[in-house]
Amino acid sequence: MRKSKKDQFGKGKLIPISDGLVEMINHWRDKIKQTDGYILRSFKRNLNVRESLDPATLNKILKILQRKAKLHNVGELSGHSFRVGAAVDMLDKGVPFERIMLRGGWKSENTALRYLRNWDDSHWLLVGENY
Repeated sequence: MRKSKKDQFGKGKLIPISDGLVEMINHWRDKIKQTDGYILRSFKRNLNVRESLDPATLNKILKILQRKAKLHNVGELSGHSFRVGAAVDMLDKGVPFERIMLRGGWKSENTALRYLRNWDDSHWLLVGENY
């Protein structure tokens, strides 16, 4: 992962991804005839591939997809939603909190907990338990 809010100098960071995701990324790169650079990209009117996809454009695309899926009660989706969703998914699967913090790049427990505050653990409760 290259330059980000937490990596202003662009030193980069290796992050683990699944074999399936590697295959999809390689397929996409073959399709757009690019071997490096950003994965998410926009297109010009003539279908030439641009260098990157603007974050505001990604948010617009997510809102369009949310409307098409008739998801009106989940709040506004944004690119940031993926980070929150990944953290909640890991917690839901029983991934230890420390590992979630490492994957999300959080140094502060308070920050990571803010991302996880909406986790719904009700499906974990057994009948008759009063928590």
